[in-house]
Amino acid sequence: MEVSSVNKLLIPSDWLDRKLKVALVGCGGTGSEMIDELFRIHTLIIRLGGNGLNVTAFDPKLVNHANVGRQRFWHADIGYQKAEILITRLNSFGGVHWEYRNELFEPNLITNFDIVITCVDSPLIRARIGQFDFNHHYYSSKTFRLWLDCGNDSHSGNVILGNLGDKVENYIPNVYDLYPVLGNMPDDNEPSCSTEEALEKQDYGINRSVAREGANLLWQLIRHGSLSHHGSYINIQEGTVTPLKICPKQWKIYGYHGATN
Repeated sequence: MEVSSVNKLLIPSDWLDRKLKVALVGCGGTGSEMIDELFRIHTLIIRLGGNGLNVTAFDPKLVNHANVGRQRFWHADIGYQKAEILITRLNSFGGVHWEYRNELFEPNLITNFDIVITCVDSPLIRARIGQFDFNHHYYSSKTFRLWLDCGNDSHSGNVILGNLGDKVENYIPNVYDLYPVLGNMPDDNEPSCSTEEALEKQDYGINRSVAREGANLLWQLIRHGSLSHHGSYINIQEGTVTPLKICPKQWKIYGYHGATN
């Protein structure tokens, strides 16, 4: 039983006995910060006697000049694959054996992972994950899987943690459940040509703030075993962080009335 009540999320017991498989989708502004957070979580879990994480990073893009300074890349990385650079660095200096894919994440890969983390600008990718039909693809929708979505604009952002698959007990809605409009949004994901243009889209600090808030959700769940909130709304200009409680009444504000079981 994964959830003890409708207002509490508990870690599944089988997660305590093995290394958790994590897909990091997107290695740009937020993703490159998130991968460092995942490495810290992995290291601390190992030191506490746990099994840690096994991360696979997905991103088809190359590092460009506008990425340096805003993302976790150096001038020497320009022209190389983002996912490959980040994973190779951690494997070389962090003693892990994580994997990278220099390609887009396909929804049919969901079933290979316990946790999917999206750090992308594309609403299309989120919609495709949210619309994935487990039954049509002959995969079990009863397996406990989590989807952590990290999104932001110039100075505000949100992280939302929810279930993937609609048959787990006391299902927690994911970002697509709360924002189905993602399926109708244009996929405008053109790269910035300059640092100035990039900062107009995403101000300095927002990516790190979003990544840390998302990583904190994972840490609280893995380390302490439970969560009473499954997301946060961040605004770095106002200096605020507002939690998204595990609360059906609050979910109804978004138009979500519960999963079909």
